[in-house]
Amino acid sequence: MDSAYEVKPVEGLRGVILNRIQYPILQFIDGTILTNPRFFKKIYDGYGFSVSHRFDDVASDGVVQVWFENPNNSKREIYIIVVEIVSTGRARADVYRNNTKTSSGTELTPVNLNLGSSISSVINVEYNGAYTLGNLVHNTVIPGGSHIRAIGSVVEVGESVIIPEGYNLIIQVINKSTSAEDISIRILWFEEEVS
Repeated sequence: MDSAYEVKPVEGLRGVILNRIQYPILQFIDGTILTNPRFFKKIYDGYGFSVSHRFDDVASDGVVQVWFENPNNSKREIYIIVVEIVSTGRARADVYRNNTKTSSGTELTPVNLNLGSSISSVINVEYNGAYTLGNLVHNTVIPGGSHIRAIGSVVEVGESVIIPEGYNLIIQVINKSTSAEDISIRILWFEEEVS
C-alpha cells in the first residue's frame, strides 16, 4: 500500500473527548484528517437501516404508496437520510405527513446495513394499504418520456428528516407516462434510542 494513504493517530493531538471517552483523531500521512459521517457510525453500531420495493408495470396514472411509521412507544427517534425514487418513465412524487391508515397493506422488512448486527428496526413499513393522506410536505417530478425516448430519473425527496414516536410519512408516486413503467422506492435511515 502507498505510504501516503496509511492512517495513523494525529501526533500532538490527544483526540476528541465525548461522554468522558477519548476518541483518537486519525490522519493520513499527507495531513488529511480522517472523518466518517454520522450515518456510517450508526451503521457500525447496528442502527442503520434500509428498505426498498420495486413496483413493476405501474399503469399510466397508476399510484403507488409506501407507508413509513415510527410507532408509539418505540423508544427510538428515526433520522431519514434519503428517500430515493427511480422510475423508468415520467412521474410525480409526493410526501405526506400525519396520515391515517384505514387498512393494512403488504409489510416490507427493513434491512440492517451492518450484516453482523442482530438489532431490528422499530419502523412499520408497507405498501398497498388504504390510507387517508395528511399534509403534503414535498412534491416534485421525475422526468421521463415514452417508449424508446423514456429516460427515467432518480429523485431524492427532501433532506434529512426526524420522525419522533407516533409519526408517519407516505411516499406516493404517480406514473404520468402514457405507458406502464417500473418504479422503485428506497429509504435509508438510522435510529437513536430515546428515554
